[in-house]
Amino acid sequence: MARYGLVVVIAWFGAMKFTYYESHGVSPLVAHSPFLSWVYHIMSISAFGRVLGSAELVIAALLALRPWYPKASVIGGVMATAFFLGTLSFMVSTPGIGEPTAGGFPVLSANGEFLMKDIALLGLALWLLADSISATRQRQAPPA
Repeated sequence: MARYGLVVVIAWFGAMKFTYYESHGVSPLVAHSPFLSWVYHIMSISAFGRVLGSAELVIAALLALRPWYPKASVIGGVMATAFFLGTLSFMVSTPGIGEPTAGGFPVLSANGEFLMKDIALLGLALWLLADSISATRQRQAPPA
């Protein structure tokens, strides 16, 4: 249940990146990121949304393959972990994560709340990665 719950969340967010609403909704986060701010110099917000959405859909598909191809799921777990570490970095690079009308951090703004969930999703991605590594090792082990 946990695996396919994360698959649905990542796939849903990935599909949403193809919409104006979502690609432009994350643009302030990307624009302030020390790792990603350069992308808007080489492509539009919508184009980067499609790239990001495609990556998320690939991650979801790789995670879903665990019962049939655990090695693919290991790759998906690594990608999901990197993805959530990247989004969590926005917590320190994006202005306005704390809600100024409520005194600022630790009271979170809507963007802060959006990002905070990624702590749990990162933990789940790491757990799924470990599970996929274990499944890969079991398949490679010679029969007893």
